Amino acid sequence: MKKSALILLAILLLPTILAIEITFSKETYQPQELFQVQITGNFLTLTEDNLFIYKDGKAHPEPTLKGVTKQNNIYYFYATLPNKPGNYSFRIHNSEYLVRGALNTETIIRPFNIILEDESDLYINPGFIIPDEEISLNVKSLFGNTELTATFELTGEEKILSLTEQVEKTIFFNLPEAPPQQSKIIINDYEIPVFLIKKFNDQTSNLEFIPHLIQGTITPNNDYEFSVLVRNPTNRVLENITLSSDLTTVFNPSIITTLEPNQTTFINLTITIADAEEKLNGQITADINNENFYLPIEFIITSNETEVVVIDATNTPDSVPRGTGGSGGLSCNQIGSICTGNQVCSADTVESIEGPCCIGICEEPKSDTSSTIIGIVLILILAGLIFYVYRRSKKKKGMKSTGEVLEDKREKYKKRMKGEKVDGKLDTI
Repeated sequence: MKKSALILLAILLLPTILAIEITFSKETYQPQELFQVQITGNFLTLTEDNLFIYKDGKAHPEPTLKGVTKQNNIYYFYATLPNKPGNYSFRIHNSEYLVRGALNTETIIRPFNIILEDESDLYINPGFIIPDEEISLNVKSLFGNTELTATFELTGEEKILSLTEQVEKTIFFNLPEAPPQQSKIIINDYEIPVFLIKKFNDQTSNLEFIPHLIQGTITPNNDYEFSVLVRNPTNRVLENITLSSDLTTVFNPSIITTLEPNQTTFINLTITIADAEEKLNGQITADINNENFYLPIEFIITSNETEVVVIDATNTPDSVPRGTGGSGGLSCNQIGSICTGNQVCSADTVESIEGPCCIGICEEPKSDTSSTIIGIVLILILAGLIFYVYRRSKKKKGMKSTGEVLEDKREKYKKRMKGEKVDGKLDTI
């Protein structure tokens, strides 16, 4: 029998201790070697000015070459390491991020070592490439003469170089005419991410998934259901957003026809996990006019159902600490807006740190003029009917019956016969 697990991965859910992940490209490094880091997490602010290399409790004056970019909800950082061996640390300082729904600014520290070894490691700059008109990077051998092979994965273009120790050379690759996507240049054991980005009127299209990652420990031969938020953070309307996955996934809906600026919408998806080995990785892809955005999926496969836990950098609302200002894990300004006054939300409302958050558009209630006019007319008609009935009843109340009229005539006739003056006529009733 299939087991279904319903996990609502929306803004009302909270980050777990796994919400921030820092992954180094290697375990140890050589002096001057390329240092690469991938960072995922619910950061509100994270720039190059927040990222440092430390030694002995102080920010090292090197590296002078470094860079950071956010692509598909992942931060990519690279740096040229200092020229001295020792115990170092990578630090994220003065950055704002969320931990269990609360805003945090504590410094994040991850140690690493620089060891001087007789190995032909490489200096490479830059550590990622966002090409404009050409693709180029500088390389040199840190120890001994060596040969390297550099391959651009997208096109298969290959370069072979002979390097003399500490002599820098530049490698060039042709920039392909290809839709926006992520690829890489492989140089021996190094991988340099290449981000091809298509521009629309000098403005890069963008799309956000909330949460930014789906991961956990699961059993094979089961279905797992999720709800995910898709947000348009741009100032223009996004149309025909097509959803797909490299895993067996059913989407509802599979196409988002229209997503207004700063609007957020729900999608439901069911991932079917067949027989798999120890790990299973994949991604959800949102395509907008051949521009792709990704939601990574990382699963560990187990046969023991007691080990099953699905983690996606969020947790259930029940685990929200008291006094955090709401049951949601993210700020409303990250996914929508708070409706004020008499405003009403055009879509669903979910919980956030500040309270109820509209994932649609806050609008002023529309006054129905025609309904008001019709109501006034009906009230006037009803009042007229009441007045008419009242007048009729009063008039009928003052009229005499036939018997009363005959008796009155009879009395007047008697008076006439006695010679008394009588007003009115006696010949008609």
